[in-house]
Amino acid sequence: MGVISCWILQVVLVLQLQVLVSLSHNIISGSVPVGESLTASESKQFSSSWLSSSGDFAFGFRKIQPNDGFTLSIWFDKIPDKTIVWHAQGINTTTGLVPDGSKVTLTADRGLVLTGPGGQQLWSSSLPQTRGSVSRGLITDAGDFGLLSEDPGVVLWSSFANPTDTLLPTQSIVPGGNISSRRKETSFQKGRFRLRLGEDGDLQILTLNSETLAETDVYFSYYSSNTKDPHNPGNRLVFNETGYMYVVMRDNTTRFYVNKKDPVPSKDFYHRAVLHFDGVLAQYYHPKRHGVNNSNNGWSLAWSEPENICAKRFGPSLDANELGNLACGFNNICILGDNHRPKCECPERFLLVDPNDEYGDCKPDFEMQTCGPESNQTATAHQYEDRYEFVTLKMTNWPSGDYKRYSNYDEERCKATCLSDCFCGAVVLGRDRLCWKKKFPLSYGIRDANGDSDTFIKVLKLGSRS
Repeated sequence: MGVISCWILQVVLVLQLQVLVSLSHNIISGSVPVGESLTASESKQFSSSWLSSSGDFAFGFRKIQPNDGFTLSIWFDKIPDKTIVWHAQGINTTTGLVPDGSKVTLTADRGLVLTGPGGQQLWSSSLPQTRGSVSRGLITDAGDFGLLSEDPGVVLWSSFANPTDTLLPTQSIVPGGNISSRRKETSFQKGRFRLRLGEDGDLQILTLNSETLAETDVYFSYYSSNTKDPHNPGNRLVFNETGYMYVVMRDNTTRFYVNKKDPVPSKDFYHRAVLHFDGVLAQYYHPKRHGVNNSNNGWSLAWSEPENICAKRFGPSLDANELGNLACGFNNICILGDNHRPKCECPERFLLVDPNDEYGDCKPDFEMQTCGPESNQTATAHQYEDRYEFVTLKMTNWPSGDYKRYSNYDEERCKATCLSDCFCGAVVLGRDRLCWKKKFPLSYGIRDANGDSDTFIKVLKLGSRS
């Protein structure tokens, strides 16, 4: 090979290297050119994310275990567990995940476009029709991914303006805006809980009909900031750069703080607030460097609302006959676990309707008593003792769905009145000797080591027929 040919080859290689370095620098600094794409793949040879300039956040595909799928998401990239803070929402699959081989492309006319292995569109960012085309994407060191217009300073779409279940410092919600929980820990479809700043200025956590998930099917609110003053309502929920979360009022001076205590310094810690799939809203902090004033160097709880979702109290505007449930399903018992998060447990003689969902409904493994023509409404408890018995649940209460109450009853009388009543599925006996009758399904079950009630569930004796 001649000297000139070698020189030309060297120049070409240098130019190619400069292009690769330039492209790598653009993406690592957070700026993503139109036309760039990422592919969801098990193979390590494929690039799977775009990084912010600091490397704190990444945008791309994450494999979700134990499901066989990927989520298009944004996550903290410098910490071991790569915690997800945003995900593409509204994908029409059972879990909201996409298969291996799916691809996201940054386009000028439609923004981010997510397609399946066969090229079918699964999701895209919604762009305004009249505000121009996308010039580039930008993932910031705050964790926001934005689509920038050709017009300077114009953002056509951003993840901060389209939140899912998490808020990050510098992010806010305006009246009518909300974040929604996931359906399950590993299901990225919308769940039944919402943190919403209402048009009236009140910040609330709501529970919805779990089947329709329609905003018109709100069952009730179990938290309120009480900032709906008609003369000076809440105007914005702010999660500021120092880790404070508060509602800014219309006069821009009065603030309602959501935090229960002062946050740790943001220069040393990451912060996030998440509405969990079980209905708990919580703020966490995580050291940016290993060993920074944190015993486990993982996420630590700053505060949660409610502090005990199992022990939800019925206030003046919340009667004891509310629809639905909170953390656990019907006939399921809520037990507060670590970090103010609930665990659920089916009573003895009950099984999960969905064995893969411990937070779901529990069904009896026996045939329940009915009040058909053969039932004797004047029967005594003694006449039913050969067919029915009771499962005892110590320190367990079901504070909803009562239909009769008896005063000054002991355990024997409380059980007897249920045995002789074909409507009765269970009774709750308090330390105050009040006996409460309940029908199936049971709702808002709670077990507490300091509980003052025991529950007795009427079950068909093994080997008997109703």
